[in-house]
Amino acid sequence: MNATHEWSPRVAELRHRRREIRRELARIRWWLRLLGARRDLDLARLAPPGETGAIDLDDAWEALAADAPTSTELAECLWGDASAAAPSSIERIDALMARLGAYETRVSGNLEAVTTAMVEAMRAERVEQSGADRMSHA
Repeated sequence: MNATHEWSPRVAELRHRRREIRRELARIRWWLRLLGARRDLDLARLAPPGETGAIDLDDAWEALAADAPTSTELAECLWGDASAAAPSSIERIDALMARLGAYETRVSGNLEAVTTAMVEAMRAERVEQSGADRMSHA
Protein backbone atom coordinates (compact mmCIF):
# COMPACT_ATOMS: atom_id res chain seq x y z
CA MET A 1 0.00 0.00 0.00
CA ASN A 2 1.28 3.43 -0.78
CA ALA A 3 1.05 6.57 1.34
CA THR A 4 -1.99 7.80 -0.58
CA HIS A 5 -4.18 4.88 0.52
CA GLU A 6 -7.71 5.94 1.33
CA TRP A 7 -9.05 4.35 4.46
CA SER A 8 -12.57 3.04 4.78
CA PRO A 9 -15.29 5.16 6.36
CA ARG A 10 -14.93 3.00 9.52
CA VAL A 11 -11.22 3.85 9.88
CA ALA A 12 -11.91 7.50 9.05
CA GLU A 13 -14.61 7.59 11.76
CA LEU A 14 -12.30 5.96 14.31
CA ARG A 15 -9.52 8.41 13.48
CA HIS A 16 -11.95 11.30 13.91
CA ARG A 17 -13.21 9.92 17.26
CA ARG A 18 -9.64 9.44 18.43
CA ARG A 19 -8.77 13.06 17.57
CA GLU A 20 -11.84 14.28 19.46
CA ILE A 21 -11.03 12.14 22.50
CA ARG A 22 -7.44 13.37 22.53
CA ARG A 23 -8.74 16.96 22.37
CA GLU A 24 -11.04 16.23 25.34
CA LEU A 25 -8.14 14.71 27.31
CA ALA A 26 -6.09 17.85 26.67
CA ARG A 27 -8.99 19.96 27.97
CA ILE A 28 -9.32 17.78 31.09
CA ARG A 29 -5.61 17.99 31.82
CA TRP A 30 -5.67 21.78 31.36
CA TRP A 31 -8.44 22.06 33.96
CA LEU A 32 -6.57 19.73 36.33
CA ARG A 33 -3.46 21.92 36.10
CA LEU A 34 -5.51 25.07 36.76
CA LEU A 35 -7.32 23.48 39.71
CA GLY A 36 -4.01 22.32 41.17
CA ALA A 37 -2.56 25.80 40.82
CA ARG A 38 -5.66 27.37 42.39
CA ARG A 39 -5.44 24.88 45.27
CA ASP A 40 -1.80 25.81 45.81
CA LEU A 41 -2.72 29.51 45.85
CA ASP A 42 -5.49 28.94 48.39
CA LEU A 43 -3.18 26.86 50.59
CA ALA A 44 -0.51 29.56 50.42
CA ARG A 45 -3.07 32.19 51.41
CA LEU A 46 -4.34 30.09 54.34
CA ALA A 47 -1.00 28.93 55.67
CA PRO A 48 2.34 30.53 54.90
CA PRO A 49 5.17 28.14 53.96
CA GLY A 50 6.03 25.83 56.82
CA GLU A 51 2.57 25.96 58.37
CA THR A 52 0.65 23.63 56.03
CA GLY A 53 0.70 20.89 58.66
CA ALA A 54 -1.67 23.02 60.74
CA ILE A 55 -4.53 22.39 58.31
CA ASP A 56 -6.34 19.08 58.55
CA LEU A 57 -6.98 18.20 54.90
CA ASP A 58 -7.96 14.55 55.39
CA ASP A 59 -11.58 15.33 54.58
CA ALA A 60 -10.51 17.26 51.48
CA TRP A 61 -9.67 14.02 49.66
CA GLU A 62 -13.25 12.77 49.61
CA ALA A 63 -14.32 12.05 46.06
CA LEU A 64 -17.77 12.93 44.86
CA ALA A 65 -19.70 10.78 42.45
CA ALA A 66 -17.89 9.78 39.27
CA ASP A 67 -19.70 12.42 37.20
CA ALA A 68 -17.49 14.99 35.54
CA PRO A 69 -17.75 18.57 36.78
CA THR A 70 -19.17 21.14 34.40
CA SER A 71 -17.08 23.92 32.90
CA THR A 72 -19.21 26.38 34.87
CA GLU A 73 -18.32 24.69 38.17
CA LEU A 74 -14.64 24.63 37.25
CA ALA A 75 -14.55 28.26 36.11
CA GLU A 76 -16.46 29.44 39.19
CA CYS A 77 -14.00 27.62 41.41
CA LEU A 78 -10.97 29.05 39.64
CA TRP A 79 -12.10 32.59 38.94
CA GLY A 80 -14.58 33.17 41.75
CA ASP A 81 -13.81 35.36 44.76
CA ALA A 82 -10.05 34.88 45.22
CA SER A 83 -10.16 36.50 48.66
CA ALA A 84 -12.50 33.79 49.93
CA ALA A 85 -9.77 31.17 50.41
CA ALA A 86 -10.75 28.87 53.27
CA PRO A 87 -10.37 25.20 54.12
CA SER A 88 -13.76 24.67 52.46
CA SER A 89 -12.39 26.11 49.19
CA ILE A 90 -9.56 23.56 49.34
CA GLU A 91 -12.10 20.80 49.92
CA ARG A 92 -14.18 22.05 46.99
CA ILE A 93 -11.15 22.11 44.68
CA ASP A 94 -10.12 18.63 45.82
CA ALA A 95 -13.64 17.33 45.16
CA LEU A 96 -13.66 18.86 41.66
CA MET A 97 -10.21 17.44 40.97
CA ALA A 98 -11.38 14.00 42.10
CA ARG A 99 -14.40 14.14 39.82
CA LEU A 100 -12.31 15.45 36.93
CA GLY A 101 -9.66 12.79 37.57
CA ALA A 102 -12.31 10.06 37.42
CA TYR A 103 -13.58 11.54 34.16
CA GLU A 104 -10.02 11.63 32.80
CA THR A 105 -9.66 7.92 33.62
CA ARG A 106 -12.87 7.11 31.73
CA VAL A 107 -11.88 9.24 28.71
CA SER A 108 -8.39 7.68 28.68
CA GLY A 109 -9.97 4.22 28.66
CA ASN A 110 -12.23 5.28 25.80
CA LEU A 111 -9.20 6.60 23.89
CA GLU A 112 -7.43 3.26 24.34
CA ALA A 113 -10.50 1.36 23.12
CA VAL A 114 -10.94 3.57 20.05
CA THR A 115 -7.22 3.41 19.27
CA THR A 116 -7.28 -0.38 19.52
CA ALA A 117 -10.36 -0.57 17.27
CA MET A 118 -8.77 1.83 14.77
CA VAL A 119 -5.51 -0.12 14.63
CA GLU A 120 -7.40 -3.40 14.22
CA ALA A 121 -9.57 -1.93 11.44
CA MET A 122 -6.47 -0.58 9.67
CA ARG A 123 -4.73 -3.94 10.01
CA ALA A 124 -7.75 -5.76 8.62
CA GLU A 125 -7.90 -3.39 5.65
CA ARG A 126 -4.21 -3.87 4.93
CA VAL A 127 -4.58 -7.66 5.07
CA GLU A 128 -7.61 -7.48 2.81
CA GLN A 129 -5.82 -5.14 0.38
CA SER A 130 -2.65 -7.25 0.25
CA GLY A 131 -4.79 -10.33 -0.46
CA ALA A 132 -6.53 -8.48 -3.28
CA ASP A 133 -3.16 -7.31 -4.64
CA ARG A 134 -1.86 -10.89 -4.66
CA MET A 135 -4.98 -12.11 -6.45
CA SER A 136 -4.64 -9.42 -9.14
CA HIS A 137 -0.97 -10.35 -9.75
CA ALA A 138 -1.67 -14.07 -9.99
